[in-house]
Amino acid sequence: MSIKQEWQRKWREALGEPTDSMPDIREDYALHFDIWNVSDEKLQECFSIFPNGDRLFKRVNEVRKTHPQTTEIDDEKLLGKLDQLNEDIEAVLRDFGDEELIQLNGEKSTAKKRSVYRGSESQRHEILKNSDSPTVHLDDELCEIIEKHCGEEGYEAFFFLSEPLYQLSGCYYTVSHWIAWAMVEAEYDSDPYQAAFDLYKIKAQARWSSDEQFIYIAS
Repeated sequence: MSIKQEWQRKWREALGEPTDSMPDIREDYALHFDIWNVSDEKLQECFSIFPNGDRLFKRVNEVRKTHPQTTEIDDEKLLGKLDQLNEDIEAVLRDFGDEELIQLNGEKSTAKKRSVYRGSESQRHEILKNSDSPTVHLDDELCEIIEKHCGEEGYEAFFFLSEPLYQLSGCYYTVSHWIAWAMVEAEYDSDPYQAAFDLYKIKAQARWSSDEQFIYIAS
């Protein structure tokens, strides 16, 4: 039995699901959705099996208790969060030392415009359509960063947790990655997802297109 199957068995036991015949982990929807309905005690136990599981559980709980709300905040402060996000991403990539990623991430600096957009939830999808998160290149390497510090177990944990954390976060990768970052947070001076999580809490998102970096905030 692989380590991922061992974790799957433990989570299914916590859920009261059968373990004699288990579905492919990618299609184990009880793990993806229902795990968040178990007691805090059981959930803490479920996360204790991963590298730095106590740190992961702390962030999981913070997301569970967060109810994003639109907040009155001026453009300058929002763009300050965008700057902080970019600085933290750059610092982590520099520490990790992947020159190609540093170069790709550096392309953001060629975007001439910095803007704040405000609108409804339905408008958000339209405005964000042709843009990426500023974390896009870091996201691609996150599993490798975790593997560097937590070994193969951390690498496997990242993929095991990716779908459950994605569902918990309301399908926001920057939030699920903020939780996953807990596995390596002690290794770095900067948290490259913290500013994105702060924005999420006020129904805002940072984005990047070829000619613009911007914040979209629901109003």
